[in-house]
Amino acid sequence: MRILLVIGADGAPFARTLGGLLGPDDELTVVAPTVRGHVSAGLQASPDLDGLLVSVDPTYAVADALESVGYTPTWQRASDQAVAARLVRTELVLTGTTLTDATIAAGLRAALPYRLLPVCDDRAEFRVVVGSDEPRAIPVDEYLADPSSHEPTQLLLIADQISVSAAVSTALLDCDALVLGPSSRTLAIDPVLRTPGFRDLVNDDLPVLVVDHADTAPAGLVRVAGLRETDPGRPVPVPADAGAGAVLEAARKVVAA
Repeated sequence: MRILLVIGADGAPFARTLGGLLGPDDELTVVAPTVRGHVSAGLQASPDLDGLLVSVDPTYAVADALESVGYTPTWQRASDQAVAARLVRTELVLTGTTLTDATIAAGLRAALPYRLLPVCDDRAEFRVVVGSDEPRAIPVDEYLADPSSHEPTQLLLIADQISVSAAVSTALLDCDALVLGPSSRTLAIDPVLRTPGFRDLVNDDLPVLVVDHADTAPAGLVRVAGLRETDPGRPVPVPADAGAGAVLEAARKVVAA
């Protein structure tokens, strides 16, 4: 069975557990959003890809050193492991490698139990408009670091012309089941579903397991993000307390039906 899982960094433990439960003939492809991407200390940060790539206990020696000299704001604080992933990503992309190929290579080096793909290779970055007298658009991760100090009025997507990547397109057409979550609808699931071309590749009869999950995004951000994206394909609800094993069993049942 071939499963395609849409999830963000907040669902990384679920993705790793699900991947570890698969049999030798099963395949798991994880598609992550890129809307939290930004440049940090000259490196291309992609917090959702970083979170899904790095599984070891984090250390923060680099972040501590940067903060001690006032080089980076605290909201850009990243683990040493994430910095290492960003160093490799930045070098590869700057020398002409696509974000998809750089991510696949990083996943292989990390021996992930799944194939990790960004939803697109193009720049697509969320900015949150805050303030009323002098509004400014800040990176979404700056807002997430201290949401109580900002009053969001709008969520913007900074992008030129974007489309779902060729690798994700192939994975969608080949999968037996699509799983949404558990992850933030505002920051992970909906941005992937709204990427031009993604929904067009989901057949109406494709089983789509929708894991009920409380949105981990701040309430203010959920409010300005607008209505939740409708679920594509043939939605099959899965309870919020269902673990990876229950989701896998549900996927096998709907695929066999």
